[in-house]
Amino acid sequence: MIATLPNLSGAHLPPVALSIDARYQFAVNCGAQSAMVFFEEDQAITLHVHLPASLAYFMRQSRLGAEALGIDFSETAKECSNAFVAGYLGRIQQELRLMRPSQQQATSYSFNRNAVH
Repeated sequence: MIATLPNLSGAHLPPVALSIDARYQFAVNCGAQSAMVFFEEDQAITLHVHLPASLAYFMRQSRLGAEALGIDFSETAKECSNAFVAGYLGRIQQELRLMRPSQQQATSYSFNRNAVH
């Protein structure tokens, strides 16, 4: 089983299958939610600051949670980190797809651009 990036924006964007083991779906979800927070705060913070800060917070909390449960987090830390980033960047990619012109608009733009030259 693989993890999926849930459709958080409505029916127009289907879920995205990720190359992340389904055991780390929780980390994918946390990354996607963190990206949603970035969209709300993008006037106050840049993406290259928000992503590492969010990842560091997630990893710190995951490590503390694992320790409280007596689990050795070092065995899964890299996978958790990768899954978080996949969820974060995947959510941003979903948003970018919303901004992409439809195929008809892209064809029209290409045609018009060629006509101008």
